[in-house]
Amino acid sequence: MSVNLTDYPLFDTSVVTPDQALLDELAASYEATLGGAAREMERFLFGTVPVEVFDRIFAGAGEAAGNNADTGPLLWLMHLSGYFGGRWLRGEIVTAQPEAVIAQVSIPPTSAGFASTLEHTKAALEACRARDDADVVAYARSSLFDEPAPDGTEPVRGLTDNFGYNLGYLLEILASPPEGLNAGPGFQIESDGLFGCSYASPRLAVLPTLFDVRAAISVGQPPYESLFAELLPIQDAGVLRGRAVWSSGLSVQGFSQRSYDQLLDVSSSFLETVQATALTMARAVVSRDAAQARRGALANAAMVVWLAAYRDGLLDGAGPIGLPTFTNG
Repeated sequence: MSVNLTDYPLFDTSVVTPDQALLDELAASYEATLGGAAREMERFLFGTVPVEVFDRIFAGAGEAAGNNADTGPLLWLMHLSGYFGGRWLRGEIVTAQPEAVIAQVSIPPTSAGFASTLEHTKAALEACRARDDADVVAYARSSLFDEPAPDGTEPVRGLTDNFGYNLGYLLEILASPPEGLNAGPGFQIESDGLFGCSYASPRLAVLPTLFDVRAAISVGQPPYESLFAELLPIQDAGVLRGRAVWSSGLSVQGFSQRSYDQLLDVSSSFLETVQATALTMARAVVSRDAAQARRGALANAAMVVWLAAYRDGLLDGAGPIGLPTFTNG
């Protein structure tokens, strides 16, 4: 089985490198888990693929590479997942709510925007491969905070805000499902404190290994009390913004049960990846563990690529929205 890709934007770069064989390998592995059930491109490309990428990163993939031979294909998978995920969500919103604000917006991806994304991606990769352990630990700390924009516009959001926003967004769409529909028990989450979230159906393999960090940092226990005090207000602000965006400008009203379930599945999986990356970076900072920081830096590079591609897909209003398809043979 293989994945037949439809058109998507990818500007010239050696950092994000296509690897059709890897994509097909993941598709075959995904099909093997279905037990004869129907294949769903949405769940594969937007949920299974990112989880597999992060499972590989947290298992050590790409750490020893002095170039992009190992990391480039992983970043490409995240680029695909993000762009088509944004396009899919745009299509679902516009179909359910033809008068939605997003339906009136059409901003095509640009090479300048992609270049900006690559700057942040390369910074994360350079930290991952830095010779000086102190440099990569410093990057781990900085990744948790927002980076002010030089022109005074919207800041580049760090992992803490990213976690807060996506937590708030997921809590909001769970609390306000499409009229007449409900979220199944497998999609429920429980949040508590800084970087604290439990999932009814967790998927990311690394999260159980980070339980000690989560238990301590969520309530500000030593040695995380300083980070807790600095980061909790950032997370809280992100939660409020996530709830606000998805209770005013965006909503899931009018979604079918299938589309709603798919969005919950994808959103929960993505929140796990942000949580795992943030917890890894927090552990690296307090223990000055460069190995953990390098792993977290590569995960953050993947996060940067995914989020930028997702925004591009969500705002791209050109032409019909066609997802990739599965092909046999």
